[in-house]
Amino acid sequence: MKTHALLLAGVALGTCIAMPAFAQAAPDADTDTGLQDIVVTAQRQSQSLQRVPIAVTAVTAGDLASRQITNTLNLESAVPNLTLTQNGVSVTPFLRGVGSNQSNPNDEASVATYIDGVYIPSVTGNIFKFNNVERIEVLKGPQGTLFGRNATGGVIQIVTRDPDIDAPLLDVSIGAGKYGTIEANGYASTGLGEKAAIDLAVSFDRNDGYGKDINRNADIFKHNQLGLRSKLLFKPGENTEIRLTADYSRLNSTGTDYQLRQGVIGADGVTSYPGKRRTNTDWKNTGDNDIYGASLRIDQDMGFARLASITGYRHVKGDFHLDQDATPTPIVQADINQFAESYSQELQLLAPTDSKIDWLVGGYYFHAKYAYTPLRLGGLAAAPLPAIDLFGDQKTKSLSIYGQATVPVTATTKITGGLRYTYEKQDTDGRTESGGVVFPHAPNALCPGATTDCPQSQDIKKLTWRVSIDQELGDGVLGYLSYNRGIKSGGFNMINAGTPGYKPEILDAYEAGLKMQLFDRRVRLNAAAFIYDYQDIQVFNITGGGAVLTTNAAAARVHGFDADIAIKATSNLTISGGFGWLDGKYTDFPNATYTPPSPLMGPQVPIDATGNRMIYAPKYSGNVTVDYRMPTSVGEFGVNVSAAVRSRVFVTAANRLAIPGYTVVNSTLSWTSQDQRFGAQFWVRNLFDKDYYLNRTEQALGDIQFLAPPRTIGVTLSFKSR
Repeated sequence: MKTHALLLAGVALGTCIAMPAFAQAAPDADTDTGLQDIVVTAQRQSQSLQRVPIAVTAVTAGDLASRQITNTLNLESAVPNLTLTQNGVSVTPFLRGVGSNQSNPNDEASVATYIDGVYIPSVTGNIFKFNNVERIEVLKGPQGTLFGRNATGGVIQIVTRDPDIDAPLLDVSIGAGKYGTIEANGYASTGLGEKAAIDLAVSFDRNDGYGKDINRNADIFKHNQLGLRSKLLFKPGENTEIRLTADYSRLNSTGTDYQLRQGVIGADGVTSYPGKRRTNTDWKNTGDNDIYGASLRIDQDMGFARLASITGYRHVKGDFHLDQDATPTPIVQADINQFAESYSQELQLLAPTDSKIDWLVGGYYFHAKYAYTPLRLGGLAAAPLPAIDLFGDQKTKSLSIYGQATVPVTATTKITGGLRYTYEKQDTDGRTESGGVVFPHAPNALCPGATTDCPQSQDIKKLTWRVSIDQELGDGVLGYLSYNRGIKSGGFNMINAGTPGYKPEILDAYEAGLKMQLFDRRVRLNAAAFIYDYQDIQVFNITGGGAVLTTNAAAARVHGFDADIAIKATSNLTISGGFGWLDGKYTDFPNATYTPPSPLMGPQVPIDATGNRMIYAPKYSGNVTVDYRMPTSVGEFGVNVSAAVRSRVFVTAANRLAIPGYTVVNSTLSWTSQDQRFGAQFWVRNLFDKDYYLNRTEQALGDIQFLAPPRTIGVTLSFKSR
């Protein structure tokens, strides 16, 4: 720990010695040409991004629109060291190399997602469109004090717009593009008297697909998605604000259309790679998600303190059909029915706005149920039975208490300390049946009798913390050092009853950072160097018949660096970007699994992966955006070009199969009328038509993969009432 702290302190000190002189060299400039300040809630209250001693990348609503970041999957193009993997209709984030490739409904992500302060526990509920977002904040590193469910990798916070009490608003757009793409978005807000307002956000998109299944002669990569969200804002008094929110979304698609990888012979001994964006299956792949929820937030200023109550409810139902062997032979047909339901209640007491000591105490209660209802395996894998049904569920109850305080020790120095204690109880049960006949489990240490079910439970008790010091190093320059511990909760292998539960992951993070605004706010540069000690990593393995097993099998260390920069070169030209570098390797992984590319090349075997690179941890990733605005007598014209680059990542600890590195460019040409009511945008996604993979998977049935969408061109027209 001392070595880590000294190394980070040296990085920070070496940079800080030079920075004050650099800041003093700023030329004179009009303040209206500077970058706008960004307000974030990384410490659960509104603060300037430049005053928060945490590595945060903030993406505003304007950034989302101009860079064609339309959904969850596109977000990685704006955040260095963020990797988003798609598996079916679920999205799993990896941040600074920390994440989980688990996909059971009870496998919560190592990088937690929150919408308006409400935790989204299911990775199946993480694909959604952005159309009423005020900003997205990506907090990097473990959040072991202030966030409800704790997180080892970080937090993605989505903050939505509030309705306007003073004046009605209508903001609509409709776009069309290649491959039958249609995108429509609408946002309406109106006051309800002098103390209340309500809004409605609607989003819809669809396409006709951009690939073909050559065996079934069917279009693939098709989808349609509908999202609805409404918020009621009520201000009954000067010191009280109440927000009631409800949302619903539906995603129907042909699923993730996997194909066999180049050079692989399938489990049928005949089928091979079918060609670019083509599949060769016997069974239609589909993915259907229904998601809804509600939340109630009450904020009350009591003078001596501020009280916040956040109540949340989430419901996710997913039905997925997958030809797991990706061949025309019915070897493994998986019909996956998942369910997740959660309720959360959080209470916070915060310091008054004029307090010299910034403090916060709170409590968090979380109750969830996850289930397979069931996971059905058909095809030859179930023979001689027509199908095998795997049922499993997990119930989780968690209670946390936490507190954090920031104390000024000098006029320019602050120290922050925080603690969180979490108690959690988990229960599980499962069974296997076919045609209504329940099979007994094979006796083992956890289920000594040959029973048809195997109930289990485990308790988790953990203390996590944060310590940091931040120092003003000059006008617009802040440096900080921090040490954080975070956890990711444990769980059970729901469809493998009788196997042991797995413990929480533990991550200790040491970080040194700088936040700078220079040249009269023309330049913003935020950078951080970090070292992670990562223990009890939850490792997920998929075996030949679709069986899954998660264990605490590994430890790792990560060294890295990331930075965000924005430059207001002129009043009309803004250049922004980010860069991340990672060196993440397993320090102890003696029982990893090596899976041959093809089932004809032998069985899966255990190997020692100690020293191998961590999964989904690119050595480097970055992005750059050039945005130019040109006012004219007929309105403002704009040009935006955004490029994102990342190096290859390995998909398993064996480091055999990789997703190659790639660079993808998006571009928009836009026009906005002088009164800003009318607009038009011509957009191109994947400008140079690069072939890059959204997913590659090693499995005993043969390596499978699927490509990202090809170049897509379209036009969007928009209207605002004010």
